[in-house]
This record gives sequence, C-alpha cells and structure tokens, in this order.
Amino acid sequence: MMKKLMNSVFFMLMAYQGCLGAHCQMPCGIYHDDMEYDRIDQYVETMYKAMSVLNTSKFSDTKERNEFMRWVMQKEKASDEAAHMIMHYFLQQKILPGGDDTIKKLIAAHNLLYYTVCIKQTVDLKFVNQFYDEWEKFKLMFHREGYEVEMEKIRLQKEKAKKEAAGIVDDHKQDHPQIHDHAHANGHAHDHDHSDDAMPGLKKEAAKE
Repeated sequence: MMKKLMNSVFFMLMAYQGCLGAHCQMPCGIYHDDMEYDRIDQYVETMYKAMSVLNTSKFSDTKERNEFMRWVMQKEKASDEAAHMIMHYFLQQKILPGGDDTIKKLIAAHNLLYYTVCIKQTVDLKFVNQFYDEWEKFKLMFHREGYEVEMEKIRLQKEKAKKEAAGIVDDHKQDHPQIHDHAHANGHAHDHDHSDDAMPGLKKEAAKE
C-alpha cells in the first residue's frame, strides 16, 4: 500500500513540474505573442551559432573538446525549448479546433517540430534555415493589425508625454519610413519592419561566413 502511495505522489510531482514552465492556460486572454516570438527567434540564433561552431572548429585540445560538448548541449536545449513552446503555447492554446485555417496551422506546426528533431540529430545548417523559413511564415498566421501589449502601450504613452513636454514632435512616418502594418487573420498582431537591417535572415548570415 505504501509503495503504491509513494508511486502516486512521485507521478503527481512529475506532472506538476511539467506544467511549471507553461503559460497559465487560464481563459485570461493575456497572450504576449511578441515575447514568445522573440524567444523562439533567440533559440533559432542559438541553434545556428552552435551548428556553425561545431562545423568549423577542430576541437583538438581539452579546452576545445569541452567547448564542443557545451555547444552540443546548447543546440539540444534550444531545440527542446522551441519544440516545447510550439506544443504548449501554439498547439494547446493558439490553434483552435474547427477553424478555417486550423489544418494549415497544424501542418506548419508539425513541420517545425520535425525540423527541431533534425536539428538535434545533425549539424546540417539547412535544417536551421528550413526551420527559420517555416517559422517566419508560421508567425504571420497569428498576427493582427494594431496589436500591442498593455505594458508596451503604457511605455509609448510615457515617451510621447515626455516628447510633448520637451516640445518634440513625434512624426512616426518620418522616423520609420519602412514600417507598415499587416492585417492578418486570427487576432494577434503588430507592425513589421521590412528594412534590410531589421532582422537579417539566416541565409544572409551564412553567406557572409
């Protein structure tokens, strides 16, 4: 009896720990999509950097071999974190059953999960580039015109008040000529900067190397 009780407690603790890193999954309606996008963007950069180092370094001495192991671990961790977010944030909470574009989103999410496995199993940069290309299209499926999180609105209001107090005119169109809005389906979006310096693609970085 005691053994069964201990096993039950163990599995309950494991299940609880598995939920700690996820969104609250309450019907709160608070989804800071931009923050989640930035996190996966960072994971993509980490996976790309790790593969680049693993492909170019010789790892001939003890220090370099230690660095080799650390980069492999970073690649594994970034891949796992990206897959976790796609499953727990997008599949469980953002992709609703029965939607007009649900199948399209599910296929894209599955492609991303497949690429994370390929990234873990190899050091071929083509899989990072394929993940990046699919991820850029996937993000656009959840954007909406005029989306801003509440904290960002407050920050912008404070900046505007300071400029007005200093007599500075904030001409958004002059300061940001290459930024324009996109209207996308399903309700969560912001403006995009399509200038060359905004977020260079991984393929451009690969070309430089």
